[in-house]
Amino acid sequence: MRFGERLKIHGAGFAVLLLICVQFQPMGAAASVKLVLDDPQTLTKLETTGFSLAELGFGAEAPADNGTLHANAGYRSLAQSLTADLLELARHDSKAGPSMKFVHRVFDSRWLRSPHGKFELVGVVQRLDRIPFYENNCGEIRFIYRLAYSKPVGGDRVYSRLPMTVNLVFLNSKTGSCQPVATAWAKAVQRLEKGEAFGLKPEPARLKSIEVNVQAVRWPSTIRPSMGGYAEYFLRVFKKRGDAFVEDVLENTPDVERLKADPELKKSLLDWLKKPEQLKAADSGIIRLPERYLTTKISSVALHGTHRRANMPFSRIFSESDFRDAALSKNKFAKTPHGLLRRLNDMTCTGCHQGRTIAGFHFLGVDRPETIDVNAIFVSMSPHAARDQHRRMEFFDAVEKGREPDPARPLSVRPDDDDGGFGSHCGLGDASFKTWTCKEGFECKAFSPDERLSRTGICQPKIKHAGSACQAGRMSPHENPHKDEITALRELDCGEAYVCEDTSVGFPNGMCAHGGCDNLKPTETCGSIAVLDRFNGCLAKGGLFASCLRDNVRPAALMKCSASQACRDDYICVRTAEAKGACIPPYFLFQLRVDGHTAPL
Repeated sequence: MRFGERLKIHGAGFAVLLLICVQFQPMGAAASVKLVLDDPQTLTKLETTGFSLAELGFGAEAPADNGTLHANAGYRSLAQSLTADLLELARHDSKAGPSMKFVHRVFDSRWLRSPHGKFELVGVVQRLDRIPFYENNCGEIRFIYRLAYSKPVGGDRVYSRLPMTVNLVFLNSKTGSCQPVATAWAKAVQRLEKGEAFGLKPEPARLKSIEVNVQAVRWPSTIRPSMGGYAEYFLRVFKKRGDAFVEDVLENTPDVERLKADPELKKSLLDWLKKPEQLKAADSGIIRLPERYLTTKISSVALHGTHRRANMPFSRIFSESDFRDAALSKNKFAKTPHGLLRRLNDMTCTGCHQGRTIAGFHFLGVDRPETIDVNAIFVSMSPHAARDQHRRMEFFDAVEKGREPDPARPLSVRPDDDDGGFGSHCGLGDASFKTWTCKEGFECKAFSPDERLSRTGICQPKIKHAGSACQAGRMSPHENPHKDEITALRELDCGEAYVCEDTSVGFPNGMCAHGGCDNLKPTETCGSIAVLDRFNGCLAKGGLFASCLRDNVRPAALMKCSASQACRDDYICVRTAEAKGACIPPYFLFQLRVDGHTAPL
């Protein structure tokens, strides 16, 4: 096949995967080094010294695989709750099941009790900036784990992570001021840098909650060709009750169906939101909805997350006319009824998890050395989390130095110091987003606009390069996200020597690329594209993931990425053979798909 030819779809799945081979100088945000621990070697050491999920979250005596951990009453209650939700999902969808035999591929809950499965520590995050959400605590410290497996297959051993995170959220204790907490964290990080013990193991009583994010189901691009695929994520919060963990309410996430069915409750919430003090808190990003309005179960959907009605619960409950008499013009962020709804949606679990994320995750972790290069993540955080480190660091510094920090938070898709470069969200006329401009050489484009949810676009280069979007349409959202589609999809010019890799084969909004690695632009790097029908055929014959990819590739130019240069929405920065970074669609990465893995048991 010549590079300029359209790739045809064969069977279920994406028509292409990427195998990258690039040269790029990685850059880490200085602020994130202090507040985020994501070095694999450091985290592996912490895991073996009392910070495993089993020990820290469930009181086990030692690290444990999921088969062993399932005997623990607390962990088992959590696993059983998730399993029940997955079974309920499959019961309502005859096409859904936990293997590639099904058109809609469901997460195989047997991984939660598999002796080959284990939760790996991928991040420790200090969130002192969460102080405004508590009266008597100094924010949070979070220990984030990814589900992974290592299993012998055909005389070899297959290792991969899976699209599931478990976040242990501990409250930082408060004795007087929060300054000692900041000082203790800084000293603990210094000890780690010297190879000494971390020394900040939280008390079990400080465990606020366990937050779970799991890709419950994925549909390949063949089923949603106008969208580039479909994925749904269960977002759950668990709190300890006796020996068990039970589902609890999700922060700022209203129960849409209950509120729509109860006019009095809906009016009560609207009246509460329109109080001057709550409008001010919403504008600053620190509002806290009372529990009586909140839900315990919700799912976020990808791709095109900011344009999906399912991710925007406040827009499903209220209209802009409900806030036409609210005093908003002097606000910093939410200056219009549309801006207020966008701000409220952004503070829900679904809205936040789909605001410049990695397909629904904000923290996936850097992969360990044993991960094969074609399945490894290069940047641990989403573009939102990475760009938000500057604000978090300013807050931390203020507390550490005894100053009063600024509690205000920008929207997840656009931090205050955003330069309006590649992938930045930009305004398209609404006064709330007037300052969201693109820098010189870029223009604001709407690639999948909708009429109601997100009147913003994406900054793209005027002169296209590898990685630029090249297809645009209009989002047609529904109450049922399964029916969402992009209509009137049209191709945009990529420029001379480039082709537009198609949405229908897994590239959301298309992706400009060209064959070979000659005459690369400064923003580009050398990589390869593998044809997936041949790759799947190799797997079907018993071949291993790495060798099947290696033997079925062709060269292509891709976009560079790093912690300081993010990919655009619905793309991820992966690690290459030279330990550099390049942008690809997230579901081309084996570890971010529920399907295609070896059997759990």
